Amino acid sequence: MIEQVDDRTWYVKRDADASPEAIIDRFGGGYRLRRFSLHESRRTQHGVYTGREIAETAWWRLRDGRK
Repeated sequence: MIEQVDDRTWYVKRDADASPEAIIDRFGGGYRLRRFSLHESRRTQHGVYTGREIAETAWWRLRDGRK
């Protein structure tokens, strides 16, 4: 699921009560997907996508090991 943090940031979570696993940021004309970390320097980037839902799908595929 995607949970909105502000007008440019969303968390990717397994469900409403789970901790964030990834962050989606509005970035230029797309949405940047990064692994969640409390430290900005540890947020691994996983690409820029054309939509929030596409970025979320990419996250779950990365987690499941599918390409």
